[in-house]
Amino acid sequence: MSTSAASKPSFANIGQAYHLALAGAAGALFGLYLYVELVSAQSVYVRDAFAGVAIGGAVGFFLNSSGPFRDGAWLKLARAATWGAIAGAIGGAAGLVLGEFVIGWFRGGLIGRAVSWAVLGLAIGISQGLAERSTQRLAYGVLGGTIGGAVGGFLFEALRLLFGNRYDLSQSLGIVILGAGLGIFLALVEQALRRAWVLVLSGRQEGRSYLLSRPKSALGLDERAEVGLFADPLIARRHAEIETTSRGYVLRNHAEAGRTLVNGKPVPLEVLLNDGDRITLGQTQILFRRR
Repeated sequence: MSTSAASKPSFANIGQAYHLALAGAAGALFGLYLYVELVSAQSVYVRDAFAGVAIGGAVGFFLNSSGPFRDGAWLKLARAATWGAIAGAIGGAAGLVLGEFVIGWFRGGLIGRAVSWAVLGLAIGISQGLAERSTQRLAYGVLGGTIGGAVGGFLFEALRLLFGNRYDLSQSLGIVILGAGLGIFLALVEQALRRAWVLVLSGRQEGRSYLLSRPKSALGLDERAEVGLFADPLIARRHAEIETTSRGYVLRNHAEAGRTLVNGKPVPLEVLLNDGDRITLGQTQILFRRR
């Protein structure tokens, strides 16, 4: 494999973490804005519940929308964003209300805040699996979301104490760190634990990485495909699929002869994939990776 090809996966990993961190931070700030502008309640528990709904729902929406938005897959975006917003809102409300009890139990804010936001992160992680209908994505999301939420919540409370309870400053910085932390840890856990994935080497989605988390992953122009490849006139709606079998990962061709290649050789029906194989669909090249 050439040096440039070998370097692309690392750049793709950094790019995925960056985009999820950016989406998480933007969602957290938007949720904070909604909370400040729309919520006014005397009860601390009611206030925390509404804050959790606003912040958690916005973070979940933005994180789950990031990938489909970059792909221009609007149907997938609608499904993912809906699951993200619902699960994030539920987790946010439960997390912040739970945090009040935990803070009282520990008589201190750092642990309580970390536990409360871990619940939010767990819920957003669950939404990742629900949106993709994948138990593997669910497991990665739960772990990454819980760690990211805990770290973000801990730093949120630390900043609040550092700035002497100046909520106007510490709250904004803490919320940004929380959202970014969720995005980063969701990406890092997936990258550390994933077993098989593909990296787009050319085309409109160059640099995008797709987890092969289901028994069968479709590749093609269809927005419902697990690996949606767009803006290539030679790619069919259901061009091919990669299936997990007892032999390993098998690529099955569903397109016309000559439009699916592996390492430059046409695939008539199916071929067993090896780590590092280059797959050409139409005019688009992708790299198959597995551990």
